[in-house]
Amino acid sequence: MTTLVSIDQLKIATGYDRPGDIERCLRKNGVRYLYGQGGKIFTTIDAINAAMGLKLNDTNTIVEEIDFID
Repeated sequence: MTTLVSIDQLKIATGYDRPGDIERCLRKNGVRYLYGQGGKIFTTIDAINAAMGLKLNDTNTIVEEIDFID
């Protein structure tokens, strides 16, 4: 199952408030997105993961270890 990411969630994730700024951020980072009702942007967790180069297995779990910077 693919999880949708709404414009409100994208505002939090990107730190931008304006839809145009969010769209530019997504485009700059290679995240594919669509326009929903009223022209609102949305994407999916899979699109974000793909832009980050994360590979998923058949059960949608990440198969790579992610190193976090402290």
